[in-house]
Amino acid sequence: MGLFERTDILVGQAGRQALQQARIAIYGLGGVGAACAMDLVRMGVGHFYVVDFDLVEESNLNRLYFGYLSTVGKPKADAFADFARDINPDVEITARKLFFSGEEAASIVDDTADLHADCIDSLNAKVCLLEELSRRKALFIASMGTAGRMQPERLRLGSIWETRGCPLAKSVRTRLRKREITADFPVVWSDEPPVKPIDPVLLRGKSQVFPAVGLGILDSVEEDGGEPCTPSGRVRMVQGSGPFVPQAAGHIMASWIARQILEKARRS
Repeated sequence: MGLFERTDILVGQAGRQALQQARIAIYGLGGVGAACAMDLVRMGVGHFYVVDFDLVEESNLNRLYFGYLSTVGKPKADAFADFARDINPDVEITARKLFFSGEEAASIVDDTADLHADCIDSLNAKVCLLEELSRRKALFIASMGTAGRMQPERLRLGSIWETRGCPLAKSVRTRLRKREITADFPVVWSDEPPVKPIDPVLLRGKSQVFPAVGLGILDSVEEDGGEPCTPSGRVRMVQGSGPFVPQAAGHIMASWIARQILEKARRS
């Protein structure tokens, strides 16, 4: 059987054609974003715009979809492109290997994408992206906190304004309100209380200070998918993480995106 023959049974040839013609923008290729992106490749989405500044680190291998010893040291955007083309050689990928700065959100957001997936870990950059997408009236979905959790069955899909029990979602809601953003959009979040992060010095058992990049480090009062959030080198608390919740959140996001594409195709 061919690559997409089973997909055709599921969504029909017209549905697969709609997926092949779609262009999806994914911001962040960490534990959540990588799973979301690779799922959409396997579903037959034909065009991608991805943004991620980071390299694959050994600490990513416990949860990253394309995290293998063979990819350590490679830009995540390049690792994604290689794995995607190993599935579908015809997939088209535009990759920007840069840090998503909140101040540059307007220039980084892809104007041509049909749907957008926010999988960014940095709180400020995430809120700036959500603000920009909301002001553009774009169709998008966002991930909230997935680090420090073990129960993927506690993930939920719903409105950002209805999230409960997720510290990151609470901070996002607060900042959006301050920016007078009231647009409703779907998010994936968990109400499972996260395990508290620890100091990187305690993690390593050494007295030296470790930079944020490559350690999966976030603001001590926020938590997300466990990927690096800043190239600044400031010391941050380290989040615990595993493969279950981040990847499950990515699967949910990819499913929502695929269903939006198929529903739009059915209406047209």
